Amino acid sequence: MSTVEKAIKHLLKDVSKERIVTLKPSSFRFWKTYDGISRCAEKVIAEILYEMEILKQKEGCNVTKISIVGYSLGGLISRNVIGQLYEMGFFDSVKPVVFCTFATPHVGVHFFRDHVFDKVANVVGKFILGVTGFQLFIADRDPLLVEMSKPSSIYFKGLECFEKRLLLANIKNDRSVAFYTSYITEHSPFDHWDKLKVKYLKDLPSSKIGGVMVRPKFVDLERSCRVETSGKPPDNIQEATSFVRRNKLVRYSVIIVAASILIPFYIPVILCLSSVVSLYTLVKVKFSSGPDILSHWKEVRSSVFGDGEVNAENAQRGEERRKERHELAKHESFKGDTSSFTEHGMENVLYAESRLHAKQSELYKQEGSKEDVGKEGLQSLSEETQISSVESDSSDSDKKPATSYLASFLKRKNPVDIDAAINDSIMKTHAAKLSVTDYSQFPLFTEDTKLAISEDQKQIIENLNKLSWEKIAVYHDSFNAHDGIVARRGEKTNPKGTSTVYLWVSIIRNHLSAQIIDPD
Repeated sequence: MSTVEKAIKHLLKDVSKERIVTLKPSSFRFWKTYDGISRCAEKVIAEILYEMEILKQKEGCNVTKISIVGYSLGGLISRNVIGQLYEMGFFDSVKPVVFCTFATPHVGVHFFRDHVFDKVANVVGKFILGVTGFQLFIADRDPLLVEMSKPSSIYFKGLECFEKRLLLANIKNDRSVAFYTSYITEHSPFDHWDKLKVKYLKDLPSSKIGGVMVRPKFVDLERSCRVETSGKPPDNIQEATSFVRRNKLVRYSVIIVAASILIPFYIPVILCLSSVVSLYTLVKVKFSSGPDILSHWKEVRSSVFGDGEVNAENAQRGEERRKERHELAKHESFKGDTSSFTEHGMENVLYAESRLHAKQSELYKQEGSKEDVGKEGLQSLSEETQISSVESDSSDSDKKPATSYLASFLKRKNPVDIDAAINDSIMKTHAAKLSVTDYSQFPLFTEDTKLAISEDQKQIIENLNKLSWEKIAVYHDSFNAHDGIVARRGEKTNPKGTSTVYLWVSIIRNHLSAQIIDPD
């Protein structure tokens, strides 16, 4: 999430009256994600409260507003966090503003194809991810995902308090989270890829990231359609596609080699290791308790929002958490933590399995449009947005000298050339498209694209869609779009993902700018 964090820091401070502070929780890394959504949420809340105390003690800052961004499972944890914060009365003191998820399985996880692999995955999957596995597969005794969607629940009421709710969903190449569950719909319209022509929102501006010219990949669901053809399938080529992805022979060679290694050796190790840890997690969660967030919140209300002193022990723990996050941030490029080990292993197997079944076209091409390639019109990012640190409000005369001095250095180190003003303007023109609730306007959302979802999943979809959402369909022709949607491996590694993230920030910029103009 470092790219998302950088984009927020760079682009929001000049449209916000308040100082922007970001927090990337580290309390549910490694196998801790197996502890269950609610337990992970409790740990995140504890981190938030610790940080609020540190900000008050060290910098004299009060937290007045909060926005929450969740990626993958983190989106479900975030929704649980919101429910618990709502129940605590947190939002009486701190105003909720924006909530957003990237590639989050809101409707749970289920495999729908009539293959042995999918059937086995549906049975085995819930047993190898600890408490979280049962919740994701909606196999827990009192389904948490169903409860979190009910309008009468604290989770729904808390989510309803936010001024803006957004979600981004990959239409393809996401090995972890399918489109239907991240978009909160019963439709899966992108399965027959060789008969589809995907269109993007019009006039999306070019960006130069890592020396590569790219465009954001927000899909226009009103213009994307089926194409009946007896010959060559629709040409859906994106710019800046890797050689392996473009070359059919190389791509299939890599898939075959990967499958021959992963399936007989790698996967048994993952399954055995994950099963053992899952059993341990089930026992641990049953006989241990999470942090006492209610008592902690009472202390925070007294020390941060009242006249009390910050608890010395809490302050020490807060400092320790800060140091831990700082150390983890240094090594974020290392993806060897155990939960990611399992996640990526299963992603690779799912990819190899889907390609070897050859359900997609033999002439499978990466999505995009030739009109996306080669267009220019790039503008430079303003100097202020190149500063990576979060600053308090100050005069322009205080900022410009340091900014101009650092601009060239930061451009070499982390070259992101994006015109935020143009992005803002473009997203204003497309705002209505993102809020469509009548899916009959989408040519690809037809009766034959509906999935055989369960009653629980149907209830989740109906309930969550009672809220107003801005929904963004995204297409990246990378091997793993689940990483790409947040440019998880860095700006240079995924320039298209980076440009998409920065365009997403413009939606938030527009919202905050409107508040400055009309605070009511």
